[in-house]
Amino acid sequence: MEIDRCNYLIISKNSVIFILASVLVNGTAGMALIYYLPRYLLNLGNELSVIQFVTTLYPFTFTFLPPFLGKLSDKLQNRYYFILTGSIGISTFFLLLLFSTNIAIITSILIFYAVFASFYRVIFSLYQELIENDPKYVSYYNAVSVFGWFLGSQIGGIFLDLFEISSVLIFILITSLINIFFVIFIKEERSKILQRNEFLKINDSYENNSNNRVIEKGVSRALYFALFFRHFGVRPIITILAVLMSFHLTSDTQIGFLLGFNPLLQFFLMLITGKIITNKNQKIIIVIGFLLSSVAIFGYMVSTEFFGFLLSQIMVSFSFALFWNAIQIYIAQKTNPLNKGKYLGYAQSSFFSGGFVGGLFLSLLLLFNPNYYAFMWILMFFPLISVCSIILSFKS
Repeated sequence: MEIDRCNYLIISKNSVIFILASVLVNGTAGMALIYYLPRYLLNLGNELSVIQFVTTLYPFTFTFLPPFLGKLSDKLQNRYYFILTGSIGISTFFLLLLFSTNIAIITSILIFYAVFASFYRVIFSLYQELIENDPKYVSYYNAVSVFGWFLGSQIGGIFLDLFEISSVLIFILITSLINIFFVIFIKEERSKILQRNEFLKINDSYENNSNNRVIEKGVSRALYFALFFRHFGVRPIITILAVLMSFHLTSDTQIGFLLGFNPLLQFFLMLITGKIITNKNQKIIIVIGFLLSSVAIFGYMVSTEFFGFLLSQIMVSFSFALFWNAIQIYIAQKTNPLNKGKYLGYAQSSFFSGGFVGGLFLSLLLLFNPNYYAFMWILMFFPLISVCSIILSFKS
């Protein structure tokens, strides 16, 4: 893989802008749901073990659908209808969630929401094709995504301080409806994408023959194992982070700031790392990112006041920005319009399956002891397995 092997071409600047706008508002709604759904369920009188199980169950859909939908979009050579279907479905089930108080119905709604969210995630494949895998623009996508997370967590905390918990659900619904507006204006430009891919394929073939070199094919499987174990340890804690903070902090605005500070810092880090990632430092950046995940978990365990949680949020910000940006740039450079959806789907599946299994693991432990802090130290070791996977098996 050569990150600087050609001059990149933006196939459709308008569509790129609309995709980034869509990702921003979708990330805003999605993060508000992730952070404040546990508070909503707790307000309905549910037990902590039930809340952990519900917030773990619906992401399970992300463990098998992304590879299937990615392969299907590769085969059909159409991404747009997947994206449009997903955005409409997301809004529909956010509307249903607004009128639901029964935990079984809420769980069913969340599962269907995850199905349509999987459809929507095909948007990253289309984006990479439109920007021709340019590392700089891949980092822009990641930066815009996490800035949406910042808006979702921060505005959600403000809504909680000013209104009741159901107001957050209204905010999520309105934001998801805005997302549909941006999706409507996206143009796939499939014929241009395929023509440009054929041109680059011929150009690369000529260059390889001239220099007598062979380019390695496929995506390293070590990445999938690393993503799985990292999210196994981190996702169960992130899911209930607002609850953990509420044990020690009394202000929802403070909690909202802490939750929002994480993606806000990631926004700037994504932009910076997108400029510095190369073949030479790619592996070490991924390793440092996973290592910092364990440091962040330890920080959450010992934090009892605002500045302790702030430092932990800084660590997890550096962690995610480093390994996620490097991995997404790597996958973008190693794929093409005929297989991009499949490989991105595998990465998403590994990431979310780790979160599901880790969350289920913590849920089972909570049945024996409802104290979160009794088991968090176990989760701290799983990102270290990711570090070992990259060091031993991954080659840039």
